[in-house]
This record gives sequence, C-alpha cells and structure tokens, in this order.
Amino acid sequence: MRGKPGNRPRATAGVMALALAALAVGGSRLPAQDQAVPVPVPPVLEKTVAVAGGAGWVDTGIDVGPGQELLFTAAGRIDLQMGNPEASCGPEGVDLVTVEQPVPNANLGALIGKVVQPVASRIDEDSGQEIRDEIFVLFLIGPESTRTVPFKGRLYLGVNENVTRDNGGEFSVVVVRRPI
Repeated sequence: MRGKPGNRPRATAGVMALALAALAVGGSRLPAQDQAVPVPVPPVLEKTVAVAGGAGWVDTGIDVGPGQELLFTAAGRIDLQMGNPEASCGPEGVDLVTVEQPVPNANLGALIGKVVQPVASRIDEDSGQEIRDEIFVLFLIGPESTRTVPFKGRLYLGVNENVTRDNGGEFSVVVVRRPI
C-alpha cells in the first residue's frame, strides 16, 4: 500500500481485527525472558522446642533465610547448678554476668539463640573428630523476643552459660518463623 508522501498506509479492517484479537488473547504478556519468576516463599512455621538446661546447643530443625522474622516465646525453669535453689531461673536468666558466657552482656542462664551457616568441615588429624568451620551470630532471646535473620542458616537454641553439665530443668520455646 503506497500512499501519497506524508500519508500513512491504512490497515484493512481484517488486519485491525486480527491485531485486536491478538492483544485480547495475550497481548499484555512480556516475552518469556522478561517475565518475573515467582520466588517461593516459605510458609509461616510454628514449632515448640524443648531446651534442656544441660543440653548445650539444641538444633531446632528450622532453616532460616536473610530478612525472615523469628518470634520467640519461652517458659519453664532451669537450674544452673543442680541442688542449688538460688541458681534457678526462667528464660530471663539470673542477674549475673560472667566473663565466660556465649552472649557476654546478657544474664547468666538466659535463653539465647544462634544462626549458623556451615562453611567447611574437616577431620582433626590428632583426635579423628570432625571440625566444622562456620559463620554464626549469637543473640539474646529471654522470655519473649523478635529477631530478624541476618543470613541463611540453621537456628539453634541454648542457655547463656558455657558450663552446662551440672544444669537441670528445661525451657519450652515456641518459635514462629515468618516469611519475608
């Protein structure tokens, strides 16, 4: 279709109808490479975890990702020294800070958390035991807390004390993991 200079060619009614039909069927779609790919979001998870006073770090079985929010609610009592009634505490711990605590500025015996990301593992030549190299962050939980996860890893819970072999009792901790 050639027209006079300055005039645009005219489309026939049939061509226009085909173009409109194409738009109606899928004209708003982007080419496949430009479409946004949905990112799977983990569902809200709620889990109750028992943290024995003498257990050391307890693996919650909960994998976490950066930006996820964790809500903690804890109850129960532990004995920081079995047989010593003055060394009993709830998840807030006792009002005592020692130099040898995982979280130095938190109460002794308080409920604490750790997000761990394994980096490598190797076997110690002398002992034959596995040594895990890991990146981790420690944080205070206490009776109730909300934390945002800094990086991908596994959530562990424990007691803010390095010597746990003489401890007793346990905390019951409800952990809620919210998606980003």
